[in-house]
Amino acid sequence: MTLPTRDSSPDALHAAMVRRLARSGNVLTDAVAEAMAAVPRHLFLPDTPPRMAYSEQDIITKRVTADGPALSWASAPGTIATTLEQLIVLPGQNVLEVGTGTGYTTALLAHLTGMGGHVTTLDIDPDITAAARDVLTATGHTTITALTGDGRHGHPDAAPYQRIVAAGTWDIPAAWWDQLARGGRLVVPLRLRGASYSIGFAHRGDRMVSDTIEPTGLTPMISGEGERTASIHQDTLVCLVWDHDQPISSAALSGVLHRDRAVAVSGVTLGRNTPVDGIWLRLAATEAGCCRITARGPAVTSQLCTPAIPSGSPALVEEDSLAYLTLTRERYGYAHVLGAIGHGPKRHQLTDRIIAAIHAWDRDRTAAPTITLHRGTPNTTRTRIITKGENRLTITP
Repeated sequence: MTLPTRDSSPDALHAAMVRRLARSGNVLTDAVAEAMAAVPRHLFLPDTPPRMAYSEQDIITKRVTADGPALSWASAPGTIATTLEQLIVLPGQNVLEVGTGTGYTTALLAHLTGMGGHVTTLDIDPDITAAARDVLTATGHTTITALTGDGRHGHPDAAPYQRIVAAGTWDIPAAWWDQLARGGRLVVPLRLRGASYSIGFAHRGDRMVSDTIEPTGLTPMISGEGERTASIHQDTLVCLVWDHDQPISSAALSGVLHRDRAVAVSGVTLGRNTPVDGIWLRLAATEAGCCRITARGPAVTSQLCTPAIPSGSPALVEEDSLAYLTLTRERYGYAHVLGAIGHGPKRHQLTDRIIAAIHAWDRDRTAAPTITLHRGTPNTTRTRIITKGENRLTITP
């Protein structure tokens, strides 16, 4: 988290945020830079100190209970800027936003569409909608319609939309397909094999094809469909998250971390803050048992389970065996070496497959796979098909 240290007035903090986003690469186009400079973020976070409002962090704005999980939050400015760059909003366009939040992103969208465009924003929580509508009205935004409703149904009265941007979801509702104009763009954080990626899709009739993929942690829509979560160790120290279409049984993995163990080292080094999402996507594209493993502090410190990222790392499951991505520190320096740890009868095969994915990723770390959503079942035998509700998804590495 970076906090400005000089002039702490809202205007100065706002200007510093815009400069920071330009240096970081989150902002690439003049249009997004101008929008970020034109809309004061602190006005949409009235209960948050301006220094925090303009810092690079997510800010929780509503919880289920006073000390419960977050129900809504304002994503960090860099995340929002990246989303806007993926969306490529043009003046005069009709835009649907699913998940209003504070209304800050709504205002940015309105700036990008201009007076000739329109933004419809939906949120399922009437309190969130009302608060956002108030601040949008107070800040003079007249080309926005803020409504309360289930975003999965979209808003057909104002369709078609040239752009749709949504909160995180596990699947793409049929309404979004129907309400997005052919050739339009959809940007959505999509849950995939336990990970979440902000994906920019181009609508091509019976397909949506990705052209940008970014790791993300945006607010999920309220829906539990599609994913399964289960502990594989007592006291929920270690858990797996997988999709409903996967041949994974938590009962078969009970006690797996105490079975025979294999450790494989790739020799591939990883610098500080280097993402491993490319490895995860390669595994998702090729492995039926690719999922997410999480480990709480006591499991990590006791060496019971040491994923590369304890809050969520890629893992492979096959029947009663498990392997996951891990890191070991080099003896000298700050770099880490990627590897895999496996347990169970097929531990060696699973760790070998993770190591192969690491090496494939290392040969071209900037390579972006293509994710394609299909309405119905695609005609292919060469690519693994991932089932998501009524949609099917394929990944081409």
